[in-house]
Amino acid sequence: MAENTANTIQERHPIITIMGHIDHGKTSLLDYIRESRVTSREAGGITQHVGAYQVQKNSRTLTFIDTPGHEAFQAIRTRGIKTSDILVIVIAADEGIKPQTEESIQNAKATGLPIVVALTKIDKEETNVDKIKAELAERELTPEEWGGETVVTGLSSVTGEGVDTFLEMLTLVTEVNEITANYNPEYTDGFVLESFLDSKAGPLCDVIVQNGKLCTGDVVLVGTQTYGKARRMNNPQGEALKEAHPGQPVRILGLKNVAEAGSQFRVVESEREALNVIEEHTKKPANEPVMQFFMKQEKNELNLILKADSGGSLEAIEYALDQIVQEEIEITILNKSVGQVTASDIQEARAEDALILAFGVKENKKTMQMAERQNVRIKHYRLIYELTDEIRDLLEKMQEPKIQRNDFGTLNILRVFKEEKKSIILGGRVTEGKMKKGSLVEISNGEEVIIRGKMAELQHNKEPADEVEQGRECGIRLNIQFKNASPKDGHTLYSYEEVTQEL
Repeated sequence: MAENTANTIQERHPIITIMGHIDHGKTSLLDYIRESRVTSREAGGITQHVGAYQVQKNSRTLTFIDTPGHEAFQAIRTRGIKTSDILVIVIAADEGIKPQTEESIQNAKATGLPIVVALTKIDKEETNVDKIKAELAERELTPEEWGGETVVTGLSSVTGEGVDTFLEMLTLVTEVNEITANYNPEYTDGFVLESFLDSKAGPLCDVIVQNGKLCTGDVVLVGTQTYGKARRMNNPQGEALKEAHPGQPVRILGLKNVAEAGSQFRVVESEREALNVIEEHTKKPANEPVMQFFMKQEKNELNLILKADSGGSLEAIEYALDQIVQEEIEITILNKSVGQVTASDIQEARAEDALILAFGVKENKKTMQMAERQNVRIKHYRLIYELTDEIRDLLEKMQEPKIQRNDFGTLNILRVFKEEKKSIILGGRVTEGKMKKGSLVEISNGEEVIIRGKMAELQHNKEPADEVEQGRECGIRLNIQFKNASPKDGHTLYSYEEVTQEL
Protein backbone atom coordinates (compact mmCIF):
# COMPACT_ATOMS: atom_id res chain seq x y z
CA MET A 1 0.00 0.00 0.00
CA ALA A 2 1.27 3.49 -0.87
CA GLU A 3 2.88 5.65 1.80
CA ASN A 4 0.89 8.50 3.34
CA THR A 5 2.74 11.37 1.60
CA ALA A 6 2.29 15.10 2.11
CA ASN A 7 0.85 15.73 -1.37
CA THR A 8 -2.20 13.57 -0.56
CA ILE A 9 -3.04 15.68 2.52
CA GLN A 10 -5.17 18.53 1.22
CA GLU A 11 -7.83 20.95 2.34
CA ARG A 12 -11.36 19.53 2.32
CA HIS A 13 -14.94 20.73 2.71
CA PRO A 14 -15.85 21.41 6.35
CA ILE A 15 -18.52 19.22 7.95
CA ILE A 16 -20.81 21.39 10.05
CA THR A 17 -23.35 19.99 12.51
CA ILE A 18 -26.45 22.01 13.38
CA MET A 19 -27.58 21.35 16.97
CA GLY A 20 -30.12 22.77 19.40
CA HIS A 21 -33.49 22.46 21.11
CA ILE A 22 -36.57 21.15 19.34
CA ASP A 23 -38.35 23.68 17.10
CA HIS A 24 -35.66 26.34 17.48
CA GLY A 25 -35.28 26.64 13.70
CA LYS A 26 -32.42 24.27 12.79
CA THR A 27 -34.05 22.71 9.75
CA SER A 28 -35.76 25.96 8.77
CA LEU A 29 -32.34 27.61 8.63
CA LEU A 30 -31.05 24.92 6.26
CA ASP A 31 -34.33 25.20 4.35
CA TYR A 32 -33.64 28.83 3.67
CA ILE A 33 -30.02 28.21 2.75
CA ARG A 34 -30.98 25.43 0.31
CA GLU A 35 -34.23 27.14 -0.77
CA SER A 36 -36.30 23.99 -0.15
CA ARG A 37 -39.06 22.91 2.21
CA VAL A 38 -37.72 19.87 4.06
CA THR A 39 -39.39 20.74 7.40
CA SER A 40 -42.93 20.24 6.12
CA ARG A 41 -42.16 16.66 5.13
CA GLU A 42 -41.02 15.59 8.59
CA ALA A 43 -43.68 14.17 10.94
CA GLY A 44 -44.87 16.93 13.22
CA GLY A 45 -42.28 19.30 11.76
CA ILE A 46 -39.58 17.48 13.76
CA THR A 47 -36.40 16.22 12.07
CA GLN A 48 -36.36 12.50 12.81
CA HIS A 49 -33.23 11.47 10.89
CA VAL A 50 -29.86 13.03 10.23
CA GLY A 51 -29.90 14.96 6.98
CA ALA A 52 -26.66 16.02 5.27
CA TYR A 53 -26.65 18.79 2.67
CA GLN A 54 -24.09 20.91 0.82
CA VAL A 55 -24.20 24.62 -0.02
CA GLN A 56 -21.81 27.03 -1.72
CA LYS A 57 -20.49 30.27 -0.19
CA ASN A 58 -17.58 32.39 -1.44
CA SER A 59 -16.34 29.58 -3.71
CA ARG A 60 -16.34 27.25 -0.69
CA THR A 61 -18.51 24.17 -0.24
CA LEU A 62 -20.02 23.71 3.23
CA THR A 63 -21.45 20.34 4.30
CA PHE A 64 -24.24 20.64 6.87
CA ILE A 65 -25.68 17.96 9.15
CA ASP A 66 -29.06 18.69 10.69
CA THR A 67 -29.57 16.74 13.95
CA PRO A 68 -32.95 16.29 15.68
CA GLY A 69 -33.56 18.33 18.84
CA HIS A 70 -36.09 16.04 20.53
CA GLU A 71 -34.71 14.43 23.71
CA ALA A 72 -35.20 10.92 22.34
CA PHE A 73 -32.74 11.54 19.51
CA GLN A 74 -29.68 11.98 21.74
CA ALA A 75 -27.83 9.15 20.01
CA ILE A 76 -28.36 10.73 16.59
CA ARG A 77 -27.06 14.08 17.82
CA THR A 78 -23.97 12.35 19.20
CA ARG A 79 -23.47 10.65 15.83
CA GLY A 80 -23.57 14.01 14.07
CA ILE A 81 -20.96 15.42 16.43
CA LYS A 82 -18.54 12.54 15.86
CA THR A 83 -18.06 13.39 12.21
CA SER A 84 -17.99 17.20 12.49
CA ASP A 85 -15.40 19.93 12.09
CA ILE A 86 -17.55 22.87 13.23
CA LEU A 87 -20.55 22.81 15.56
CA VAL A 88 -23.41 25.29 15.23
CA ILE A 89 -25.70 25.66 18.22
CA VAL A 90 -29.04 27.14 17.21
CA ILE A 91 -30.96 29.13 19.85
CA ALA A 92 -34.34 30.76 19.21
CA ALA A 93 -33.95 34.44 20.15
CA ASP A 94 -37.51 34.54 21.54
CA GLU A 95 -37.05 31.48 23.81
CA GLY A 96 -33.43 31.32 24.91
CA ILE A 97 -31.54 28.31 26.27
CA LYS A 98 -33.68 25.17 26.70
CA PRO A 99 -32.93 21.58 27.90
CA GLN A 100 -31.63 20.27 24.56
CA THR A 101 -29.64 23.51 24.17
CA GLU A 102 -27.91 22.73 27.48
CA GLU A 103 -27.13 19.21 26.27
CA SER A 104 -25.85 20.53 22.93
CA ILE A 105 -23.56 23.03 24.68
CA GLN A 106 -22.13 20.35 26.99
CA ASN A 107 -21.55 17.89 24.14
CA ALA A 108 -20.08 20.58 21.90
CA LYS A 109 -17.64 21.84 24.53
CA ALA A 110 -16.50 18.28 25.26
CA THR A 111 -15.37 17.81 21.64
CA GLY A 112 -13.00 20.78 21.62
CA LEU A 113 -14.29 21.70 18.13
CA PRO A 114 -14.98 25.29 17.04
CA ILE A 115 -18.47 26.44 18.11
CA VAL A 116 -20.64 28.99 16.33
CA VAL A 117 -23.92 30.14 17.93
CA ALA A 118 -26.80 31.11 15.61
CA LEU A 119 -29.58 33.14 17.23
CA THR A 120 -32.62 32.41 15.05
CA LYS A 121 -36.04 34.05 14.80
CA ILE A 122 -34.68 37.58 15.33
CA ASP A 123 -37.58 38.83 13.18
CA LYS A 124 -39.94 38.18 16.11
CA GLU A 125 -40.86 41.03 18.45
CA GLU A 126 -40.19 39.42 21.84
CA THR A 127 -36.46 38.72 21.68
CA ASN A 128 -33.71 39.30 24.23
CA VAL A 129 -30.38 38.78 22.49
CA ASP A 130 -28.26 40.36 25.24
CA LYS A 131 -29.81 38.06 27.86
CA ILE A 132 -28.95 35.00 25.75
CA LYS A 133 -25.39 36.24 25.24
CA ALA A 134 -25.05 36.64 29.00
CA GLU A 135 -26.32 33.07 29.50
CA LEU A 136 -23.77 31.86 26.93
CA ALA A 137 -20.99 33.69 28.77
CA GLU A 138 -22.04 31.94 31.98
CA ARG A 139 -21.54 28.65 30.12
CA GLU A 140 -18.02 29.62 28.96
CA LEU A 141 -19.17 30.54 25.44
CA THR A 142 -18.38 34.25 25.65
CA PRO A 143 -19.29 36.12 22.42
CA GLU A 144 -16.46 37.72 20.43
CA GLU A 145 -17.91 41.21 20.88
CA TRP A 146 -17.73 40.67 24.66
CA GLY A 147 -14.05 39.75 24.47
CA GLY A 148 -14.55 36.00 24.06
CA GLU A 149 -13.83 33.52 21.27
CA THR A 150 -17.35 32.32 20.37
CA VAL A 151 -18.90 33.58 17.13
CA VAL A 152 -22.50 34.58 17.89
CA THR A 153 -24.63 35.78 14.99
CA GLY A 154 -28.32 36.63 14.69
CA LEU A 155 -30.48 35.63 11.74
CA SER A 156 -34.00 34.99 10.48
CA SER A 157 -35.00 32.03 8.33
CA VAL A 158 -38.17 33.91 7.39
CA THR A 159 -36.72 37.19 6.10
CA GLY A 160 -33.20 35.96 5.39
CA GLU A 161 -31.67 38.67 7.57
CA GLY A 162 -28.23 37.66 8.82
CA VAL A 163 -28.01 34.38 6.86
CA ASP A 164 -25.22 35.61 4.56
CA THR A 165 -23.28 36.85 7.59
CA PHE A 166 -23.76 33.45 9.25
CA LEU A 167 -22.33 31.64 6.19
CA GLU A 168 -19.49 34.15 5.99
CA MET A 169 -18.58 33.42 9.62
CA LEU A 170 -18.50 29.68 8.86
CA THR A 171 -16.10 30.18 5.95
CA LEU A 172 -13.83 32.29 8.17
CA VAL A 173 -13.84 29.64 10.91
CA THR A 174 -13.02 27.04 8.24
CA GLU A 175 -10.00 29.05 7.00
CA VAL A 176 -8.68 29.60 10.51
CA ASN A 177 -8.87 25.90 11.45
CA GLU A 178 -7.25 24.50 8.25
CA ILE A 179 -9.46 21.43 7.81
CA THR A 180 -7.70 18.71 5.82
CA ALA A 181 -8.06 15.09 4.69
CA ASN A 182 -5.99 12.35 3.09
CA TYR A 183 -7.05 12.20 -0.58
CA ASN A 184 -5.19 8.93 -1.31
CA PRO A 185 -7.88 6.49 -2.59
CA GLU A 186 -6.17 3.65 -0.71
CA TYR A 187 -7.24 5.29 2.57
CA THR A 188 -10.90 5.78 1.70
CA ASP A 189 -13.10 5.76 4.78
CA GLY A 190 -16.02 7.62 6.29
CA PHE A 191 -18.95 7.66 8.65
CA VAL A 192 -22.46 6.19 8.46
CA LEU A 193 -25.02 8.87 9.28
CA GLU A 194 -28.18 6.87 8.65
CA SER A 195 -29.33 3.58 7.20
CA PHE A 196 -32.68 2.14 6.27
CA LEU A 197 -34.42 -0.46 4.14
CA ASP A 198 -36.21 0.67 1.01
CA SER A 199 -39.01 -1.65 -0.12
CA LYS A 200 -37.83 -1.45 -3.76
CA ALA A 201 -34.11 -0.69 -3.63
CA GLY A 202 -33.18 -2.69 -0.52
CA PRO A 203 -30.65 -1.50 2.11
CA LEU A 204 -29.61 2.15 1.67
CA CYS A 205 -26.89 3.93 3.60
CA ASP A 206 -26.23 7.68 4.02
CA VAL A 207 -22.55 8.34 4.60
CA ILE A 208 -20.01 11.15 4.66
CA VAL A 209 -16.62 10.50 3.12
CA GLN A 210 -13.78 11.53 5.43
CA ASN A 211 -10.69 10.44 3.50
CA GLY A 212 -9.75 9.09 0.07
CA LYS A 213 -12.20 8.78 -2.81
CA LEU A 214 -15.33 6.60 -2.82
CA CYS A 215 -16.29 5.31 -6.26
CA THR A 216 -19.13 3.23 -7.67
CA GLY A 217 -17.96 -0.37 -7.79
CA ASP A 218 -15.90 -0.03 -4.58
CA VAL A 219 -16.42 -2.73 -1.93
CA VAL A 220 -17.54 -1.00 1.24
CA LEU A 221 -17.09 -2.65 4.67
CA VAL A 222 -19.15 -1.09 7.47
CA GLY A 223 -17.60 -1.82 10.87
CA THR A 224 -17.62 -5.58 11.25
CA GLN A 225 -21.34 -5.95 10.47
CA THR A 226 -22.05 -5.77 6.76
CA TYR A 227 -20.51 -5.08 3.39
CA GLY A 228 -21.39 -4.70 -0.26
CA LYS A 229 -20.39 -3.22 -3.59
CA ALA A 230 -21.46 0.39 -4.09
CA ARG A 231 -23.64 -0.20 -7.14
CA ARG A 232 -25.02 3.33 -7.12
CA MET A 233 -24.32 6.61 -5.33
CA ASN A 234 -26.48 9.72 -5.13
CA ASN A 235 -25.89 13.18 -3.71
CA PRO A 236 -28.45 14.82 -1.36
CA GLN A 237 -30.35 16.14 -4.40
CA GLY A 238 -30.77 12.59 -5.75
CA GLU A 239 -28.30 13.03 -8.61
CA ALA A 240 -26.16 10.02 -9.56
CA LEU A 241 -22.45 10.22 -8.80
CA LYS A 242 -19.47 8.19 -9.99
CA GLU A 243 -17.22 9.28 -7.13
CA ALA A 244 -17.36 11.15 -3.81
CA HIS A 245 -14.57 13.11 -2.13
CA PRO A 246 -13.76 14.02 1.51
CA GLY A 247 -16.48 16.06 3.19
CA GLN A 248 -19.12 14.92 0.69
CA PRO A 249 -22.39 13.24 1.78
CA VAL A 250 -23.75 10.45 -0.43
CA ARG A 251 -26.34 7.69 -0.35
CA ILE A 252 -25.02 4.23 -1.19
CA LEU A 253 -27.00 1.38 -2.73
CA GLY A 254 -25.53 -2.11 -2.68
CA LEU A 255 -24.91 -3.23 0.91
CA LYS A 256 -25.98 -6.75 1.84
CA ASN A 257 -27.81 -5.61 5.00
CA VAL A 258 -28.87 -2.44 6.77
CA ALA A 259 -25.76 -0.90 8.32
CA GLU A 260 -25.64 0.28 11.91
CA ALA A 261 -25.91 4.05 12.00
CA GLY A 262 -22.89 5.64 13.65
CA SER A 263 -20.40 3.09 12.31
CA GLN A 264 -17.18 3.78 10.43
CA PHE A 265 -16.87 2.42 6.89
CA ARG A 266 -13.81 1.77 4.75
CA VAL A 267 -13.12 0.54 1.26
CA VAL A 268 -11.50 -2.92 0.97
CA GLU A 269 -10.04 -4.71 -2.03
CA SER A 270 -12.64 -7.47 -2.39
CA GLU A 271 -15.88 -8.88 -1.05
CA ARG A 272 -13.90 -11.91 0.14
CA GLU A 273 -11.74 -9.65 2.33
CA ALA A 274 -14.83 -7.94 3.75
CA LEU A 275 -16.47 -11.28 4.52
CA ASN A 276 -13.32 -12.56 6.26
CA VAL A 277 -13.23 -9.48 8.53
CA ILE A 278 -16.90 -9.97 9.49
CA GLU A 279 -16.47 -13.71 10.14
CA GLU A 280 -13.44 -13.10 12.38
CA HIS A 281 -15.42 -10.71 14.56
CA THR A 282 -18.62 -12.72 14.74
CA LYS A 283 -19.30 -13.97 18.25
CA LYS A 284 -21.59 -16.79 19.22
CA PRO A 285 -24.71 -15.39 20.90
CA ALA A 286 -25.14 -15.96 24.63
CA ASN A 287 -27.87 -18.31 25.80
CA GLU A 288 -30.41 -15.50 25.95
CA PRO A 289 -33.57 -17.65 25.87
CA VAL A 290 -32.51 -19.31 29.14
CA MET A 291 -31.87 -15.92 30.77
CA GLN A 292 -35.21 -14.63 29.54
CA PHE A 293 -36.91 -17.72 31.00
CA PHE A 294 -35.53 -17.01 34.48
CA MET A 295 -36.35 -13.33 34.17
CA LYS A 296 -39.94 -14.21 33.40
CA GLN A 297 -40.12 -16.28 36.54
CA GLU A 298 -38.91 -13.33 38.62
CA LYS A 299 -41.19 -10.54 37.47
CA ASN A 300 -43.78 -9.34 35.00
CA GLU A 301 -42.44 -8.58 31.57
CA LEU A 302 -43.43 -6.60 28.48
CA ASN A 303 -41.93 -8.19 25.39
CA LEU A 304 -41.43 -5.90 22.41
CA ILE A 305 -40.42 -6.31 18.77
CA LEU A 306 -39.28 -3.04 17.22
CA LYS A 307 -39.58 -2.20 13.53
CA ALA A 308 -38.56 1.17 12.15
CA ASP A 309 -37.80 3.06 8.98
CA SER A 310 -34.14 3.55 9.90
CA GLY A 311 -31.40 2.59 12.31
CA GLY A 312 -31.53 6.06 13.85
CA SER A 313 -35.20 5.64 14.66
CA LEU A 314 -34.47 2.33 16.39
CA GLU A 315 -31.84 4.06 18.55
CA ALA A 316 -34.27 6.84 19.43
CA ILE A 317 -37.04 4.39 20.37
CA GLU A 318 -34.71 2.39 22.61
CA TYR A 319 -33.50 5.57 24.31
CA ALA A 320 -37.06 6.81 24.84
CA LEU A 321 -38.21 3.47 26.28
CA ASP A 322 -35.22 3.49 28.62
CA GLN A 323 -36.39 6.83 30.05
CA ILE A 324 -39.67 5.33 31.33
CA VAL A 325 -38.97 4.95 35.04
CA GLN A 326 -40.73 2.04 36.72
CA GLU A 327 -39.69 -1.11 38.54
CA GLU A 328 -42.39 -3.75 38.34
CA ILE A 329 -42.46 -4.47 34.60
CA GLU A 330 -39.32 -5.56 32.73
CA ILE A 331 -39.26 -4.19 29.18
CA THR A 332 -37.52 -6.74 26.96
CA ILE A 333 -36.74 -5.97 23.32
CA LEU A 334 -36.73 -9.41 21.70
CA ASN A 335 -35.86 -8.21 18.24
CA LYS A 336 -35.29 -4.96 16.37
CA SER A 337 -34.80 -4.34 12.68
CA VAL A 338 -35.32 -1.87 9.89
CA GLY A 339 -38.22 -2.41 7.51
CA GLN A 340 -41.88 -3.36 7.47
CA VAL A 341 -43.43 -5.95 9.78
CA THR A 342 -42.93 -9.45 8.35
CA ALA A 343 -44.58 -12.83 8.83
CA SER A 344 -41.59 -14.01 10.89
CA ASP A 345 -42.03 -10.99 13.20
CA ILE A 346 -45.65 -12.01 13.76
CA GLN A 347 -44.68 -15.63 14.43
CA GLU A 348 -42.09 -14.55 16.99
CA ALA A 349 -44.56 -12.16 18.62
CA ARG A 350 -47.11 -14.94 18.95
CA ALA A 351 -44.58 -17.37 20.44
CA GLU A 352 -43.26 -14.84 22.95
CA ASP A 353 -46.51 -12.95 23.62
CA ALA A 354 -44.88 -9.77 22.33
CA LEU A 355 -46.18 -6.42 21.15
CA ILE A 356 -44.87 -5.17 17.79
CA LEU A 357 -44.07 -1.46 17.64
CA ALA A 358 -43.75 -0.17 14.08
CA PHE A 359 -42.31 3.34 13.71
CA GLY A 360 -42.38 5.26 10.44
CA VAL A 361 -43.14 2.17 8.32
CA LYS A 362 -46.19 1.67 6.15
CA GLU A 363 -49.10 -0.41 7.35
CA ASN A 364 -49.52 -3.54 5.22
CA LYS A 365 -53.11 -4.79 4.94
CA LYS A 366 -52.20 -8.48 4.53
CA THR A 367 -49.75 -8.35 7.42
CA MET A 368 -52.35 -6.73 9.68
CA GLN A 369 -54.90 -9.41 8.74
CA MET A 370 -52.36 -12.14 9.53
CA ALA A 371 -51.59 -10.53 12.87
CA GLU A 372 -55.28 -10.34 13.72
CA ARG A 373 -55.73 -14.04 12.95
CA GLN A 374 -52.71 -14.87 15.14
CA ASN A 375 -53.98 -12.57 17.93
CA VAL A 376 -50.81 -10.46 17.69
CA ARG A 377 -50.88 -6.71 18.40
CA ILE A 378 -49.12 -4.31 16.01
CA LYS A 379 -49.04 -0.60 16.79
CA HIS A 380 -47.94 1.95 14.16
CA TYR A 381 -46.52 5.36 15.05
CA ARG A 382 -45.06 8.41 13.33
CA LEU A 383 -43.97 10.39 16.40
CA ILE A 384 -41.78 9.19 19.27
CA TYR A 385 -43.80 10.84 22.02
CA GLU A 386 -46.98 9.09 20.85
CA LEU A 387 -45.20 5.74 21.14
CA THR A 388 -43.80 6.42 24.60
CA ASP A 389 -47.10 7.81 25.91
CA GLU A 390 -48.94 4.67 24.84
CA ILE A 391 -46.29 2.33 26.28
CA ARG A 392 -46.38 4.27 29.56
CA ASP A 393 -50.18 3.85 29.68
CA LEU A 394 -49.82 0.13 28.94
CA LEU A 395 -47.28 -0.33 31.75
CA GLU A 396 -49.61 1.40 34.19
CA LYS A 397 -52.37 -1.04 33.29
CA MET A 398 -50.02 -4.02 33.68
CA GLN A 399 -48.74 -3.02 37.09
CA GLU A 400 -50.27 -3.80 40.41
CA PRO A 401 -51.52 -0.42 41.62
CA LYS A 402 -49.21 1.23 44.17
CA ILE A 403 -51.22 2.78 46.97
CA GLN A 404 -49.85 5.78 48.84
CA ARG A 405 -51.41 6.85 52.14
CA ASN A 406 -51.79 10.56 52.91
CA ASP A 407 -52.75 11.33 56.52
CA PHE A 408 -55.01 14.32 57.22
CA GLY A 409 -55.07 14.25 61.02
CA THR A 410 -55.85 12.46 64.31
CA LEU A 411 -58.68 12.73 66.79
CA ASN A 412 -58.93 11.71 70.47
CA ILE A 413 -62.27 9.97 70.99
CA LEU A 414 -64.14 11.55 73.93
CA ARG A 415 -67.45 9.73 73.65
CA VAL A 416 -69.17 6.99 71.61
CA PHE A 417 -72.81 8.04 71.14
CA LYS A 418 -74.16 5.17 69.09
CA GLU A 419 -72.75 1.91 67.80
CA GLU A 420 -74.53 -0.20 65.21
CA LYS A 421 -73.57 -3.12 63.01
CA LYS A 422 -72.58 -0.97 60.02
CA SER A 423 -72.00 2.49 61.51
CA ILE A 424 -70.75 4.36 64.58
CA ILE A 425 -71.48 7.88 65.84
CA LEU A 426 -68.85 9.40 68.10
CA GLY A 427 -67.39 12.69 69.27
CA GLY A 428 -63.86 13.87 70.00
CA ARG A 429 -61.19 16.56 69.79
CA VAL A 430 -58.83 16.98 66.80
CA THR A 431 -55.32 16.67 68.23
CA GLU A 432 -53.31 16.98 64.99
CA GLY A 433 -54.02 18.18 61.45
CA LYS A 434 -57.72 18.05 60.60
CA MET A 435 -60.72 15.78 60.13
CA LYS A 436 -62.02 15.63 56.57
CA LYS A 437 -65.49 14.51 55.49
CA GLY A 438 -65.42 11.61 53.03
CA SER A 439 -61.96 10.50 54.11
CA LEU A 440 -60.97 6.99 55.11
CA VAL A 441 -60.87 6.29 58.87
CA GLU A 442 -58.92 3.99 61.19
CA ILE A 443 -59.47 3.62 64.95
CA SER A 444 -56.63 2.27 67.07
CA ASN A 445 -56.66 1.14 70.69
CA GLY A 446 -52.95 1.91 70.96
CA GLU A 447 -51.82 -1.57 70.01
CA GLU A 448 -53.70 -2.42 66.82
CA VAL A 449 -56.29 -1.11 64.37
CA ILE A 450 -59.71 -2.25 65.53
CA ILE A 451 -61.95 -0.45 63.02
CA ARG A 452 -61.65 0.72 59.43
CA GLY A 453 -64.28 2.67 57.56
CA LYS A 454 -65.25 5.90 55.86
CA MET A 455 -66.26 9.24 57.38
CA ALA A 456 -69.83 9.65 56.09
CA GLU A 457 -70.74 12.78 58.12
CA LEU A 458 -68.82 15.47 60.00
CA GLN A 459 -70.26 18.16 62.32
CA HIS A 460 -68.86 21.09 64.29
CA ASN A 461 -71.12 22.90 66.81
CA LYS A 462 -73.94 20.67 65.52
CA GLU A 463 -73.54 22.13 62.03
CA PRO A 464 -72.43 20.07 58.96
CA ALA A 465 -68.79 20.65 58.07
CA ASP A 466 -66.40 19.53 55.36
CA GLU A 467 -63.32 19.93 57.57
CA VAL A 468 -62.59 20.53 61.26
CA GLU A 469 -59.18 21.86 62.24
CA GLN A 470 -56.82 20.98 65.11
CA GLY A 471 -57.95 21.95 68.64
CA ARG A 472 -61.67 21.81 67.85
CA GLU A 473 -64.30 19.26 68.86
CA CYS A 474 -66.53 17.54 66.32
CA GLY A 475 -69.03 14.77 65.79
CA ILE A 476 -68.46 11.96 63.30
CA ARG A 477 -70.60 9.26 61.73
CA LEU A 478 -68.53 6.61 60.05
CA ASN A 479 -69.55 3.64 57.93
CA ILE A 480 -67.79 0.45 59.07
CA GLN A 481 -65.82 -1.70 56.59
CA PHE A 482 -63.83 -3.72 59.14
CA LYS A 483 -64.28 -4.21 62.88
CA ASN A 484 -62.85 -6.58 65.49
CA ALA A 485 -63.61 -4.57 68.67
CA SER A 486 -65.70 -1.63 69.88
CA PRO A 487 -64.20 1.86 70.18
CA LYS A 488 -63.82 3.43 73.61
CA ASP A 489 -63.08 6.84 75.09
CA GLY A 490 -59.38 7.61 74.71
CA HIS A 491 -58.91 5.61 71.50
CA THR A 492 -57.34 7.41 68.52
CA LEU A 493 -59.09 7.99 65.20
CA TYR A 494 -57.03 8.67 62.04
CA SER A 495 -58.41 10.53 59.00
CA TYR A 496 -56.55 9.77 55.74
CA GLU A 497 -56.78 9.06 52.01
CA GLU A 498 -55.26 6.49 49.69
CA VAL A 499 -54.08 7.50 46.20
CA THR A 500 -52.80 5.37 43.35
CA GLN A 501 -49.31 6.40 42.28
CA GLU A 502 -48.92 7.11 38.57
CA LEU A 503 -45.99 5.91 36.48
